[in-house]
Amino acid sequence: MTREPGLAEPWHRIAIIGAGAAGRSARAALLAAGLTDVVMLDRTSGREVLSSRFDEETDTWLLTTAGGEIFQARVVIAAYRPVQVPWLPDIAGRDDFLGDSFHAAAWDRHFDPTGKRVAVIGADATAGHHIPRLIDSGASVTVFAHPPRRIVPELPLPTTRARRWLRRRVGPAANNRPAPALVGSAISAITPSGIRTTDGSGYMDHDVDAIIYGTGFAVPGPTSDGTLVGAGGLAIGEMWDDGMEPYFGVALHGFPNYFFLGEPDVGAQARYVAECVGLMEHTASTRIALRRSTQQVFNERVYVRSAQPHRVASAFDLSSSARGDDGTYDGAATLTIAGTEHRVRVRLAGRLDPIDGHYHWQGTVFTSSSQPLPDEALKQARDATLTVGAYSAPARIIEQTPWGTHTVAGQGAPPYALR
Repeated sequence: MTREPGLAEPWHRIAIIGAGAAGRSARAALLAAGLTDVVMLDRTSGREVLSSRFDEETDTWLLTTAGGEIFQARVVIAAYRPVQVPWLPDIAGRDDFLGDSFHAAAWDRHFDPTGKRVAVIGADATAGHHIPRLIDSGASVTVFAHPPRRIVPELPLPTTRARRWLRRRVGPAANNRPAPALVGSAISAITPSGIRTTDGSGYMDHDVDAIIYGTGFAVPGPTSDGTLVGAGGLAIGEMWDDGMEPYFGVALHGFPNYFFLGEPDVGAQARYVAECVGLMEHTASTRIALRRSTQQVFNERVYVRSAQPHRVASAFDLSSSARGDDGTYDGAATLTIAGTEHRVRVRLAGRLDPIDGHYHWQGTVFTSSSQPLPDEALKQARDATLTVGAYSAPARIIEQTPWGTHTVAGQGAPPYALR
């Protein structure tokens, strides 16, 4: 085992917090991937971790136990939910419902859906894991979208290759199983017999026998600011919005090299985390960070089956040091689209990708309400030129966000000076 110079002892490449079934699953997946420098920290061994803090200078986590020991690890796997708890939205009449009701992450093991009309509110990825089984045994399953999640129509699979890929990932039975009913109208209340929704034409009552909440998680107010502190000194309570859930249950933007494991599919999560850590080793990276866009998209959609993660290299950013080749710019710029210049403000960041060897940059374009980017121009052309002072670079407008800003990205020299 090779230790990195300059780091306080004891130092390990991977620390697993929790020695229960999830912790053992994580260790098995890591060993199967050839990753052996692992330490298990657990309260039963007198090493209950009370504080986890990311160190920017070394791209490692400092873990403080109840006994005062400090461990340093490149990667941390929390084989439990260290701070987040299932979140139930404050919907009028929620406590008046007379049937079964519970959160998908706190499953009622005595619940029998056989012959019942089941409603799923959300539905987050945790609930999505259970929906196929509910469809098989319940009389009906209806999914009600609830913010921040929305119903996203699935795109058709145009090629035979795409259909084969889907069958490998989710199984041949997935395409043949009946789909749940989907309701996109806003929920206005829970009634004793079901759910009331409203739209522009009035309200509608949906009678159901059981309600399952797939509404993500919350971080309780009393959580200590030092329990989990990520990049930039950001405490988890400061970045968490009620209803969020980690990407595929394993990662959060702003908490590099830190992974979670939890129900409902610990085995799949453990294998995915091992794949993440394995890619770090293969690319000699010291930091793996979930992209903000990956987390945002994951938390915005309704899931009617088990979520499938993206390839690690497309969902995460990898870098060889905390401060190496990263560059940022926040300020005025000129965006040229189809020959027309637009004065904008941009917030950009970039990094050298160790996988393809190219410099990639991306960020957000802000405009004033009085001078928005023209919709017609964006429909005709997504290619643009972004200029900051004496620096210019080809850019591509990726999408418009729900907040009216635009996402922009480019490859090669960025439109700002690298420090």
